[in-house]
Amino acid sequence: METNIYFVRHTESRYTPDDDNYSRPLSLKGKEDAEKLIHYFRDIKISKVLSSPYHRAVHTVEGISRDKNLEIELIDDFRERTVADHYLDDDEFSKLVKDQWDDFDHSLEGGESFNQVQERGIKALKDVIKQDVGEDIIIGTHGTWLAVIINYFDDKYDLDFWKTLKMPDVFLLNFNDGKLKNIKHLKVKFEK
Repeated sequence: METNIYFVRHTESRYTPDDDNYSRPLSLKGKEDAEKLIHYFRDIKISKVLSSPYHRAVHTVEGISRDKNLEIELIDDFRERTVADHYLDDDEFSKLVKDQWDDFDHSLEGGESFNQVQERGIKALKDVIKQDVGEDIIIGTHGTWLAVIINYFDDKYDLDFWKTLKMPDVFLLNFNDGKLKNIKHLKVKFEK
């Protein structure tokens, strides 16, 4: 039986170094794009909405869940990776990203490696696929999490792929009897 998983990367958020990763809000554009996602999914059958507990992921999919009259189930293992226990400037962050794509075991003090993120994410995803066979599910999540999860199934999804991700972005993964059959990037239009 086919299970369809729609990974929805969160819309644009307002980032400041003082924000904690958990409660970062959507920007005005992010809120507008979240509204556009409601219209995009309006005619698509969705039976369940899951999300990372981070506010930017929840707020990206909450309008869809409301429109479909579904509750959002929060799954902690769909959260973004912990980068480090301290703030990184843009140059430090760029170096970390490259280093992590080069070595999935690399992490900074207090941060997670890609292997750690992939392991917890794949376990949570497989649990969903096993318990929700035949469902059409949205998962509100994050760019790095999404990229390393898709990379688990096909390593062509690498650093260059990660660099192309948008806020938001939508990918459909089709599973049949628990086995991945297809990965499709859905082109959602967000005109300015």
